[in-house]
Amino acid sequence: MATPIDPQEVPDLVGLDDLHADYLALLDARPEYERAELFYNGLVDEKYSSPKVARLLSKFGLNDFPSFNLAHIAVDAITDHLHLNSVTIEDNALDNVLDDIRDANDLDEELPLLMHNAGKFGDAYLFVWPETDQSGNAVGVRMEPQDPRVARVFYSTENPTVMERAIQSWETGAKETLTVRANLYYADHIERWMHRGKVPKDARRAKWVPFTEDGQPASIPNPYGQVPYFHYRTARPYGIPLHVNAYGPQLAIDKLVRSHLATVDYQSFPQRYALVDPTADLSGSQTGDFHPEHPVDGISPEEPGDSQLDADPAALWNLDGYKEVGQFDAANPDHFLKPFDRYIKAMAQATQIPFQAFDSTGDAISGESRRVANEPLYVRVEHLQKDFGGTLRRSYAFALEVLGESPEDITINWKPVRNINDLQGWQTLLIKHQMGIPLDVIFAEAGYNSADIDSWLANAPGTETPNQAPQQADSNEGVTPNERPN
Repeated sequence: MATPIDPQEVPDLVGLDDLHADYLALLDARPEYERAELFYNGLVDEKYSSPKVARLLSKFGLNDFPSFNLAHIAVDAITDHLHLNSVTIEDNALDNVLDDIRDANDLDEELPLLMHNAGKFGDAYLFVWPETDQSGNAVGVRMEPQDPRVARVFYSTENPTVMERAIQSWETGAKETLTVRANLYYADHIERWMHRGKVPKDARRAKWVPFTEDGQPASIPNPYGQVPYFHYRTARPYGIPLHVNAYGPQLAIDKLVRSHLATVDYQSFPQRYALVDPTADLSGSQTGDFHPEHPVDGISPEEPGDSQLDADPAALWNLDGYKEVGQFDAANPDHFLKPFDRYIKAMAQATQIPFQAFDSTGDAISGESRRVANEPLYVRVEHLQKDFGGTLRRSYAFALEVLGESPEDITINWKPVRNINDLQGWQTLLIKHQMGIPLDVIFAEAGYNSADIDSWLANAPGTETPNQAPQQADSNEGVTPNERPN
């Protein structure tokens, strides 16, 4: 078992200088995370160059019209391919321990959400810490995903690969009862702080005090020698939202959609006009169709009556007093729809997401063409599988260390991104195999994972594995071509 945490061995509080700066850094990072979530959810407010246009759209109720959101596709198209098949370890005796950790922390549900948040925000964290009994012995392990708006890690300036510390901060109460809590995590101890009321930016005016109100010490030893936070990120040192390049096209699309909707009423019900002839004699028989009080036809305006203007196709309307009638043309929808399509293409180009992910209504393309178009997407997914897989491996290794185990060779198995499931693709693979390419390479190109391939080849009768092929060749040494078996 891991070294028990002795509450009597309380380290000194040394992080006050770090605390305020780290807290402000956490606050400074929040607006960009909030912006990323707004764009992902299609809730960003549109800005208009003309205040009059903004007032008109408000009048029509279009200022609150839901966004025609496409930006989220730049995140979903990548994270939907991050399928974690399994986490395995060379020592089979630890398989049950891994299963217990996964079940106790609902990792089958939490890990996909964590990786999705890492794509949406650019950063996400996994906090790993022991569950202890009253004696301080580790009886379990907590693996808790944390939002980058409440937690942030900090790296060494000298060596950016070394995580120096982490902060977690949240608020309780409001106004007069507002309390800001903050925990600092170091490689050797954890510090717990609190601040009554809103924290001022000036460190000299801040009044941070150690938190001991729950009966626990303000400083807790960390016997594991590392910061218990694991950083899932799309870039270094801090991540970038996968849809950040979709922000501009999304704003343009929102503006086009709202402006187009403002003209739809005029396309459905055109606005008409009639030009009066000042020299016309208005005593004609059609006056009752236009005069509000019907002075000459004897028909009451309160009762329905037959109009003298017949709507039959061959009818002729005699309009006394009017020189010309007509209607105003509504805005041409092509002025909105053509730029709309162009901005969708711009979003696909800017985010390096295949266009068919944004628009599936186009012509069907072959499997090979689709794979070529998806190649940049596959490369990005595999890059994240490598980065997230390394972080997840370290997370599990630390969790097992907390439980007193010494894990070796933890393997993260992902569902392959590339897969071939069309006839043309398999025919190409068959030709490759007939040309001498081994089956394990063929299966790998088809998109199957290495564990399944090894199992199939091991159980397939008469199948040569790559290690057996050289032995076959050696057994034929010294045999003439005529003597070799067919």
